[in-house]
Amino acid sequence: MARSTHSLISRLSILALLLGIQAQADTVPVALGSSSIIGTNSNAANIESFLGLTYGTAARFKRSTPVVYSAPANTVINATTFSVACPQPVTPGNTLNYGAYGFGENCLTLDIYRPPGTSANASLPVMVWISGGAFLQGSTSVYPGTGIVARSMQLGKPVITVIVNYRLALWGFLGGQEAKDNGALNLGLYDQRDAFTWVKNYISYFGGDPNKVTAFGSSGGAISIGHHLFTTTSSDLFRAVILSSGTASTLAVRKPNDPAVQSVYDSVVKLVGCDTASDSFACLSAVDETTLFNAVNTYDPDSLFQLRPWAPLVDGDLIPDDPFTLISQGKFASKPFLTGDVVDEGTHFVFPQAVNTTDQFLNVIAVVDSPTLTPSPFTQNESLVQTLEELYPATPAAGSPFGTGNVTFFGPQFKRAAAVIGDLHFHAQRRYFLAQTAQKNVPSWCYQLAQLTSTDPSVAWQGVAHESDVPFIFNAYPSTSADLFTVASYMSGYWVAFANNLDPNVAGTLPTWNAYGSNKQSLQIEANATVMIPDNFRIQGTDFLTTARAAIFNE
Repeated sequence: MARSTHSLISRLSILALLLGIQAQADTVPVALGSSSIIGTNSNAANIESFLGLTYGTAARFKRSTPVVYSAPANTVINATTFSVACPQPVTPGNTLNYGAYGFGENCLTLDIYRPPGTSANASLPVMVWISGGAFLQGSTSVYPGTGIVARSMQLGKPVITVIVNYRLALWGFLGGQEAKDNGALNLGLYDQRDAFTWVKNYISYFGGDPNKVTAFGSSGGAISIGHHLFTTTSSDLFRAVILSSGTASTLAVRKPNDPAVQSVYDSVVKLVGCDTASDSFACLSAVDETTLFNAVNTYDPDSLFQLRPWAPLVDGDLIPDDPFTLISQGKFASKPFLTGDVVDEGTHFVFPQAVNTTDQFLNVIAVVDSPTLTPSPFTQNESLVQTLEELYPATPAAGSPFGTGNVTFFGPQFKRAAAVIGDLHFHAQRRYFLAQTAQKNVPSWCYQLAQLTSTDPSVAWQGVAHESDVPFIFNAYPSTSADLFTVASYMSGYWVAFANNLDPNVAGTLPTWNAYGSNKQSLQIEANATVMIPDNFRIQGTDFLTTARAAIFNE
């Protein structure tokens, strides 16, 4: 996602201060045998938190080793402060401070939030959050679970919320044949699995029910959860999922020796001076942290979110094959789920490019998911290009952000490109996943967020932008922002209800949300118009993009 996305999510950091996580707090012990884990109860929020708990340890480019909590007698484990964030690229101008508590490779931690006074035998449902950030950025400290827990208490449906750190960028998603040969693929996903395993083993000490775990995430987090559905080793660790702005097939998932993936590995090896080593992988593993960090930051920060040089790859284990193929074959766990998108998913993935001509429009589509910005050859397919241009005309009023008339923002075809990117990666993939799960009779509910978060003309180009639903999910808006507060109460309420009952409805409290069903209904969420609508907007376009996906992604 582009840098300005973070101005929307930064409200979560503000929320942490508003709810008093940093304020004077009382300590709260949790018994672990004869030892104690010490958390806090914020005087302002009246939510108990246990921060920075280590769930795994890992050397660089090695799979993590799960931590076994069998502390010696009378040991006290301090869980009152956030841990460091995992190393990640720095984005200049980013308003969201992922590194507020520092960065470090010893970062496999999680945070727990629960209602005050929760007993060890409470058996509360558990919601485990996997954050997005294009597999490049993230930190538990910017996703305080206090708002969700507070909403669950209001509804009389208490939950425990767990927020997970996992390795990112090069540290978590190194590619190349050398990474494959050394078992270093998809380390960030294996970190997530270890976090789910930790929850399974230890959440009961905090009053959670390990058999009532819901995995929820947005963007890269939702994509990750989608990948975990492919193997029972992962999927047996939760009973339900919530996928916001992402499914397992949202992005191209390449093989580790794909030329584009290999070129990224070779480039980093050269940048750190390991290109002449007899074993480049061993050399890369031993490079000092600062040198490696500087190499990662040679990539242009704006391009990072388009080319995604480090992302999940087919590894023959956690991701056994191309996700789109696995979904088409029904090779996924049948878990009840909520899924949805925002109206304008594509705007952040086109900004800040000026898109003035049809050639520029096609180039945006061709390079948006290439690790090296090498254009996909799909533009040489005249029939495919002709159909794409017919279904997505160069008419500003038909483009994204939708409903903004003939305003062009960053060139006359910016909105055209944003419409295609949003449909190709998000709306089409969501609809395909819903169609395939329907064949297995998996209970599902679908939503579309239509609520604008700002009336500032300078950000009008965003529309209802990618990940703008995250602050609503986390119940992060104050009552002084009436419309935003209403939508936050809806979305956090639906999420909490689903974690409790495997059904998002709360009779008499929230607008009715019908299952997706054979009628293909979606809940459009907006402060003054939260209603069921048919999920058929631009259906010809998304159907075409589903069939053309492999050609466009150059898979």
